[in-house]
Amino acid sequence: MSLLEVEKINSFYGDSHILFDVSMRVEENEVVALLGRNGAGKSTTLKTLMGMIQPKSGVIRHQGTQVQKLPPFQLARRGIQLVPEERRVFGQITVQENLQLAAMTAKPARTLEEIYETFPRLAERRRNKGKQLSGGEQQMVAIARAMIRNANIIMLDEPFEGLAPLIVQDLIEVCRKLAKSGHTIILVEQNVRAALSLADRCYIINNGNMVYEGTPAQLQGDTDTIQKYLGVKV
Repeated sequence: MSLLEVEKINSFYGDSHILFDVSMRVEENEVVALLGRNGAGKSTTLKTLMGMIQPKSGVIRHQGTQVQKLPPFQLARRGIQLVPEERRVFGQITVQENLQLAAMTAKPARTLEEIYETFPRLAERRRNKGKQLSGGEQQMVAIARAMIRNANIIMLDEPFEGLAPLIVQDLIEVCRKLAKSGHTIILVEQNVRAALSLADRCYIINNGNMVYEGTPAQLQGDTDTIQKYLGVKV
């Protein structure tokens, strides 16, 4: 049994059909990259998995239990956490208060010491308000909030978007550390090279259809697929 199993989900925005019979699986302690061009359906997939969009049909199983009709707060209680592209860090409170707020409804929550061990930069900045942080530091807070809730699946939506290359390298190391410590991660990222450097397996979605599944090594050896669906060099 996979940690997360998705079978032929169909999702809509109003009358617009966005996801078409999308299926995927995620194993425990695995990093899965979901790749595709802008507008391909990547973020819609994450929002569907988080309950922000309920699929019109199909099945989503988490730890063997069907969850496709559950609201986001119940999925969060089950250990599924989405780190949105917008980060949504509270700007008027400190780093530590952002983390403490996230931990309030988690049972059990991780300790601040564990978080600061993973994110030494946040330990240094723990008394700074969210609005005083750089984009990379805000992204670290967003990931740390999911981690402190003891998530069993962390979904990252474009974590490297708009960040300087050096900051991206720091965040890649953070994600690598999370993966090595046994966290299960679903990664949506336009930076294909960075995503493949972290992933155990990858999917490609195109126009709402899942068109590829394989390992990073298999994808890197398939230049036709890369050019057709991603339009980049890896």
